[in-house]
Amino acid sequence: MKITGASVLQGLTRPTDVRNSKRNEETKRSPDVFEASEKAKDYNVARKGAAAASDVREAIVADLQARIKSGEYNVSAYDIASKLVDARI
Repeated sequence: MKITGASVLQGLTRPTDVRNSKRNEETKRSPDVFEASEKAKDYNVARKGAAAASDVREAIVADLQARIKSGEYNVSAYDIASKLVDARI
């Protein structure tokens, strides 16, 4: 195949400076803005409230830690298996 008039094609291969083009100035967009929905805002308030509320009973945890450390705390295999089965269902 023979291409004639190659000078016409050279104009297509020259890079153009898009930073200074008029079209680039016309199509500039404002920065993206994120706006959360009311439902998302309510969820965030509830999540922060739940995180701030401590439902860990420190006295019970301290007692269990002491019993485990001393070797007095024993759990039956049946209780462990029962909890595993309940969690699976």
